Amino acid sequence: MFITDSQLLSYQRCSRKVFLDTYGDFTQQDSPNDFLLKLIKDSSEFRSSIIKNYIYQKPDYPRGDLIAGGKATEVLMAAGIDVIYQGILIIQQSSINSFSQNQTINLVSHPVLLIKQPGYSRFGDWVYIPTDIKLSKRPKLEYQIVATFHAQILASIQGVWPEAAWLILRKKGLYKVNLEKRIEQMQETISELISMLQNRLEPEVFMTRQKCSICTWYSSCHTVAETQKHLSLLPGVTPNRYAVLKSLDLITLESLSSANPNDLEVYPEFADGVGTQVVQQAQSVWENQVIIR
Repeated sequence: MFITDSQLLSYQRCSRKVFLDTYGDFTQQDSPNDFLLKLIKDSSEFRSSIIKNYIYQKPDYPRGDLIAGGKATEVLMAAGIDVIYQGILIIQQSSINSFSQNQTINLVSHPVLLIKQPGYSRFGDWVYIPTDIKLSKRPKLEYQIVATFHAQILASIQGVWPEAAWLILRKKGLYKVNLEKRIEQMQETISELISMLQNRLEPEVFMTRQKCSICTWYSSCHTVAETQKHLSLLPGVTPNRYAVLKSLDLITLESLSSANPNDLEVYPEFADGVGTQVVQQAQSVWENQVIIR
């Protein structure tokens, strides 16, 4: 099994997407919409605008062969190449942690750049620092977790931790990731991701307008949510509010429509009349036996 940085990034945004990308029926996927295609295009153009400022080498390997890509990247690292673009870092899970006793797991990351700096590694008197390029204006937590993933795999390969990992952000420039602060979060998230995929634990559907609208699994998940009459289809039911409802065992339209709004409004997530609005939404939909989003 291969566990990749792209899966780690997706998992932090929507665990269900990673599951469907791995085990889902691809005939049920939507085509990428115009907004998603624009995001991909803008991201690629921003990356190119940064990369043109570097003199780099790329590992040479057969397309799609991750093992060969990892070996080719190590060859460039051993040669002391100043900047490596589109390198592949790959190790078996036993090199980083013991996630499973029953299955070989290869951890794979694709830092955009590996930049040589003075130091001491198993390759010589130099070390490499992983650097990602992101269109975002902010150093989002999920980007920092992925950068830390790069750093830990890199540490296993070069024999020493990089002093940092970097993000190059739109307008904000360089951002230094605090590896010590993020390492535990990264390891916990990786463990959860591996457990989900190994045990084929399909995550619960949850529909959100902003994130789901650009996902190619939108139609598939929306159909499931409609069939289940899932509460995430109700206006006002956010992930944080849904977590409160689950803790109160209010996870069906029937139970929520019968709830006392005053019992909800003691929670900050349902303050200022939100509890009443959500219960009224549930009552309206339950009485009509229809879910409208």
